[in-house]
Amino acid sequence: MKKHEVERTDLEETDEADVEAKLESAGIVTPPDGGYGWIVVIASFFANLLVDGVIFTAGQSLLSIWEREFKTTAMAASWAQSLLGGCYLLAGIGFGLIYLPAIVIVNQYFEKRRAFALGLAVCGSGIGTTIFSQIFPLLLRLNDNNWRTFLMNVAIIVLLCILCGLCFKSPQPDEKQVEEVTKIAEAYHEMHPPATILDSKQVDASPQTNGTAEMIPNSRARERIATEQFVSSQRLANRGLANRPFLSTIELHAAKHNAKDVWSQHDLAKIISKRSMHELNRPLSKMAIFYYGSTVSLSRRTARTGMRKNRIPSGDQHPSRYLSNLALQATDEGADASNWRQGVRAAMQSMLDISLFTSPSFIILAISGFLTLCCLFVPFIYLGEQASQVGVSKERQAFLLTSLGVTNIVGRILCGIISDLPSVDPLMVSNVAIIAGGVGTFCVPLLTEYWMYVIYTIPFALAVASFGALRSVICVELLGLERLSSAFGILLLFMGIAALVGPPTAAFLKDLTGNYDLSFYLMGFLMALSGVICIPLRSVSAYEERKRQKAENENQQAELQPLKAQESGEA
Repeated sequence: MKKHEVERTDLEETDEADVEAKLESAGIVTPPDGGYGWIVVIASFFANLLVDGVIFTAGQSLLSIWEREFKTTAMAASWAQSLLGGCYLLAGIGFGLIYLPAIVIVNQYFEKRRAFALGLAVCGSGIGTTIFSQIFPLLLRLNDNNWRTFLMNVAIIVLLCILCGLCFKSPQPDEKQVEEVTKIAEAYHEMHPPATILDSKQVDASPQTNGTAEMIPNSRARERIATEQFVSSQRLANRGLANRPFLSTIELHAAKHNAKDVWSQHDLAKIISKRSMHELNRPLSKMAIFYYGSTVSLSRRTARTGMRKNRIPSGDQHPSRYLSNLALQATDEGADASNWRQGVRAAMQSMLDISLFTSPSFIILAISGFLTLCCLFVPFIYLGEQASQVGVSKERQAFLLTSLGVTNIVGRILCGIISDLPSVDPLMVSNVAIIAGGVGTFCVPLLTEYWMYVIYTIPFALAVASFGALRSVICVELLGLERLSSAFGILLLFMGIAALVGPPTAAFLKDLTGNYDLSFYLMGFLMALSGVICIPLRSVSAYEERKRQKAENENQQAELQPLKAQESGEA
């Protein structure tokens, strides 16, 4: 008898797996790799142009003015620039809320051509630095060095990001997809009617209500009863929501919309709408949404590194955990919870994977990112003042930022090409570039001629470009695709904090010594160190993989031991 029950359970799980695969194929919106996506790329390009152009160039024009007007230290004045750059990387208000959507929206529209499309979009960063490094000094002079009026003009320029945001529309499922998902779900639930959702007789006659169904004032309470029963049974099931996110989300919508017979074709057509399918296509439910390279080359790259692309160490790292969290959050909040609140909480649960801190590879990446970002904004803000000590004019100081911007454009394009070449090791490229940028920054106080400063901008800008473009590719190779969203989010947190403390630290050393020599020595050393500590990362990751596989084998042996003992006893 038990044997038949096990076979029936296995058959049901197989059916669910097949249906889940069909729902995923029919319900997931395939990136068009073109079409309206090119409008999105253009909008993202200008968003990056405006945001990074302001962040990387405004400080050089304003900090010295604030020091004189407010009679304050360089460190105190630098906090304004640090908060701007730090909150931008922490995805805080303002620029942070422009930057991240501008990246994610491009990834939603492109898959095969992602590296090329995203490379075009982020080129706006370098072009913005190039343009505004020339415009802002001129604009400040036109306003008679009145920084208040200057900032009002900058604010008007930044408002142009509204036009970019209006173009950011996620790909939507069409009517054909909705109909196909409805047919698949209907066919499945005709064969497997969900016993967890109560029909009208069960609700009315439930002993838990003591025959007081008439006292329920409206259908909202009925919805909550049905939803709670659905979720309680799902939580008790051996196969969790994480293994069947599409089916679970559809069932959840059914429970929220109708506590009676919800599985008729008419009701399913109402339940499975474009809105409900939009939840299944939320950006953060896709593992590769922060991946900067082409997803087509991903399998070749992971094969080269010897890592299993879809490795799932535990239930908490399942790629569909976002949808699972979304469903559970919705039921915990009640059937009338707002969709945006559910989405935010589910995203937070899926991204804050604390188990990453048990990974030596991730800890090294986090420390490296922190050290790099401590230095990253310092040359953009203080290189001009450092050059003024050897007699470089204001006009030529502005050109140094232009050189940084142009080289950054070239670096971004090259890194986009590299991210699509499985034969090239992105970790090695990133390490070499960052170490070179750090060594160059360390040598800045030794430069005596203007042309030397121009040459310095080349390795530093290439380091910035490689760090920004290859970090997600490195995360995938070392940690796995299923942990990319969590890793990328936490790394941004570390980098944002570093961007907050880096420029004030450099300014503090300037206040102590009277110049920026010690600041550039320290920042150059930290940047070079961030590249050096990443050199053994490949070996550390391989050791983690061997350790994980050994633990898996031991667990399998432990699970099989009772069965072997039983077989030997029967023999």
